[in-house]
Amino acid sequence: MCVATDVRNTTMSAILFEKRGHQAWITLNRPEAKNTLNGEAFVGLADAWDEVRADDNIRVAVVTAAGEQDFCCGGDLGDVIPLWTGTREAATPLEERLKNDPLISDKVMLKGEPLYKPVISAINGRALGGGTELVQATDIRLAADHAQFGLPEPKLGIVPGAGSMVRLTRQLPWAHAMKILLGGAPVSAQEALAMGLVSEVLPIGELLARAEHYAEVVSAQAPLALQAIKRTALETHTQPWAEAFQFEMGQAAEVMMSKDAREGTKAFREKRTPDFKGQ
Repeated sequence: MCVATDVRNTTMSAILFEKRGHQAWITLNRPEAKNTLNGEAFVGLADAWDEVRADDNIRVAVVTAAGEQDFCCGGDLGDVIPLWTGTREAATPLEERLKNDPLISDKVMLKGEPLYKPVISAINGRALGGGTELVQATDIRLAADHAQFGLPEPKLGIVPGAGSMVRLTRQLPWAHAMKILLGGAPVSAQEALAMGLVSEVLPIGELLARAEHYAEVVSAQAPLALQAIKRTALETHTQPWAEAFQFEMGQAAEVMMSKDAREGTKAFREKRTPDFKGQ
């Protein structure tokens, strides 16, 4: 297990941000409110992703939530909708940022500036609405066996517009995606695993240890290689084959010229652990 090197609250307490060596651990911290995203959480999570993106020492991020009932049940509509519609004035500088930055929601759901570093989600309970949308923005998805996933927005006369209408049909077979998108009953963790929405399902008591395992494994890899892999997967997802392979070759060539590539092959020959620098 990595030793924490930097533990702090990001924008107060709705989002906790912790650095453990080459890992960033982000925790949604409103269990009393089903870990819904209020103004503070929106801004804090957007800032956390920005820090993961900007800090070259961070190679992988893990996102989870406090408690054992809810991962995230979406936005705190009573808190954020009045701000966005102008029926309530911002009461704090954080709320002022939320009100005046139309891209905050995109940043939270990783829809805006891409994040090519791997992201692991440790889904400790219900992921509904924006919670399911946040899960879709992650790469390795570990779910507690009592977790649930759903997009109830159509029941409220709105749509899941934080990425799901685009992402879900690209990540799942059509029939599975539409079952979730059209506002049906939440699917269980076991159903989500069968659909391919999550990577693994395990007891809640094993969830964080499993996330730590994957974070250790991923953060030990060469960071430039990891980012090239994710960048290629994201950027070529809808490209024609020829264009996609051309992009892939460009990424491969760039990584092969890196100092890390030379270090990796040298360490293999010398039967030692490589010392990657991200260069």
